[in-house]
Amino acid sequence: MLQKTRGIVLNHISYAESSLIVRIYTEDFGLQSYIVKGARSKRSGMRVSMFQPMTLLQLVVYHRNNRDLQNIREVSIEEPFHSIASDLRKSTVSIFLAEIIYKAIKEHEANKELFDFLASSLNFFNIQSEGIENFHLYLLVMLSRFMGLQPLLGDAGNHSFFDLREGKFSASQPLHTEYLQGKASFGLYALTITSASELGSLKIDKPTRDELLNALLLYYQIHLHGMGSIKSLEVLRAVFS
Repeated sequence: MLQKTRGIVLNHISYAESSLIVRIYTEDFGLQSYIVKGARSKRSGMRVSMFQPMTLLQLVVYHRNNRDLQNIREVSIEEPFHSIASDLRKSTVSIFLAEIIYKAIKEHEANKELFDFLASSLNFFNIQSEGIENFHLYLLVMLSRFMGLQPLLGDAGNHSFFDLREGKFSASQPLHTEYLQGKASFGLYALTITSASELGSLKIDKPTRDELLNALLLYYQIHLHGMGSIKSLEVLRAVFS
């Protein structure tokens, strides 16, 4: 029953008088919900501050298969993300991405490749000084690969249009309205071939960035059942306005 694993906090809610229910994407068990008793008590060793969105944790947990609510025995922060916590732009992006990941990932199964990608991306984001305004777009595009939604190059690598319904670039305009074209289509293509370390050199103006964000959210909503609206979206828009 007692297992060690790493985890990335996605969200938490208050429970009873002083406890929390925390949703964590774990390295070994996928998406799990944990009850943290007494976390809002001043004497607790498991503080609320340890369970902020996108915090990377080391966990010792009591794990039972097919149980909806698990228990944590021990917890520690693996890597303090001081820059993310102190930078309003970064903390807002983290909250937004945590909500996206929570709604996109349904599996209670391990996916080490996805976990490693998220953990390494967070470590990079913490030290990143340029291209912060593009990071959430980059992660949405990269995450789509793990969701089976990777944008396809389509016919001969022509990037004039991107069909949100079909999930591919095309030389011809789709016969519906859910597509990108021009600068937005090329911007999406650039994101698919850009590494995190190159985000600072990626030139996407604000109107195009806003169009890309709206399109990527629609793309997820079209292809992933239950995505719904994103509550943190308006805060993200306000911070980067």
